[in-house]
Amino acid sequence: MTSHDSKPEVRKPNYTLRRLKFAAAIIGFVSSVTLLFTWRTADSQAATVLVSVIYILTGLWLTVRFAPRD
Repeated sequence: MTSHDSKPEVRKPNYTLRRLKFAAAIIGFVSSVTLLFTWRTADSQAATVLVSVIYILTGLWLTVRFAPRD
């Protein structure tokens, strides 16, 4: 038998870290959406791709974060 048979230790969640990550995701999502809709510069295609990647990643993170846990 291993020592893992007993109940696992219950740790309190770090709500401050959760709030900071959530705030960063919301700020990144809103700012990237704003830049995508208002930024009309054909010269900086790399910047447009970077903003698009930030938009997609933060959108996916928020989707997974608030997905139902069924």
